[in-house]
Amino acid sequence: MKKSQKILLYISIPALLAVSLIVYNTVIRKSDIESAGPQGSSPAPSDSQRGGQGGGRSLPVSVYIAEKMEREDGSVRIGNLVARERVELVSELSGRVTQINFREGQHVKRGDILVKLNDDELQVQLRRAEYQYTLLEQRLERQRILLEKDAVSREDYDKVLTEYNVLKQDIEQLKIRIEKMLVRAPFDGVVGFRDISLGAFLQPNSKISTLVDIASLIVEVAIPEKYISDRLLGNDIVFNVEGMSRDFRANVYAIDPQIDVRTRTIMIRARYDNRSSMLRPGMSARVSLNTGAGEKNLYVPNQAVVPDVRGRSVWVMKGSKATLVPVQTGNRTVDMLEILSGIQPGDTIITTGLMQLREGLTVMPVNL
Repeated sequence: MKKSQKILLYISIPALLAVSLIVYNTVIRKSDIESAGPQGSSPAPSDSQRGGQGGGRSLPVSVYIAEKMEREDGSVRIGNLVARERVELVSELSGRVTQINFREGQHVKRGDILVKLNDDELQVQLRRAEYQYTLLEQRLERQRILLEKDAVSREDYDKVLTEYNVLKQDIEQLKIRIEKMLVRAPFDGVVGFRDISLGAFLQPNSKISTLVDIASLIVEVAIPEKYISDRLLGNDIVFNVEGMSRDFRANVYAIDPQIDVRTRTIMIRARYDNRSSMLRPGMSARVSLNTGAGEKNLYVPNQAVVPDVRGRSVWVMKGSKATLVPVQTGNRTVDMLEILSGIQPGDTIITTGLMQLREGLTVMPVNL
């Protein structure tokens, strides 16, 4: 490259930079100053930027007026339906099955013969003992007559009398064993599935089937130990089961005398009349128990209560300002939570926007 060209290049580069600086100051810089307003001030903050800084804006919230409601204890506790009577039918003696007198799922009455075992050998023994009994009875009568005439000794008479009494007891024992060869229903109920077949040889305690009384069911439910001082006996509980929209009522008739130390709950039992056979043992029940006996307590929506490390609190609107108030809570229902202390009926409880609230922040209710 020639020397003159190099000199020209060195001169043109600074000149180009100077022209660029002049264009920037006259065009781009001027537009920025005009957009900033007079005297070069920054743009005014938006309404959202002014909110919460005392600029007159208030936070819109939903509120709830605290009021007393009828106490609802244990509205969503899970219990179980159990049969009042349930037993496994077994054989007390061994023998071969000769009769099965029930169908699976059949309603039977107390005393009905369900199964008969082979008792031929026992029947033969019984007839033999009855023949001997007749002869021994006649012999005893003759001995009695002779004793009255002093024709036999008292010892001979007592010996015959003893044989007579022993044989009489043997006959009773045979009759008992024959009766035990019949398996009877101990109470009214429904027979379950059959576990034996005709001709099967049963050993003692062999399971035959299951008998369940479904006409009267029991609702078992565990409730917290704090209710032990409430009036439970005689109270009604309301429960519902899966697949049915209607509610059922049962009456509490028994309370477990001991509290479960693991769960700190106490078991109660309520009786339900199931003669319609609508419900079945083993079903789960969602139980509602009212131990308040008409007592009314203060309730607020569940979402209004704020938990923290110190306990629980609610935001209360006082004179359009938000104030955090510590509270002591009680029972929880599906939608509401009982408040034992901290607020009064008529207080305005904030239920929405809790994460944005600060002490003394201006709030505006939108649902009044």
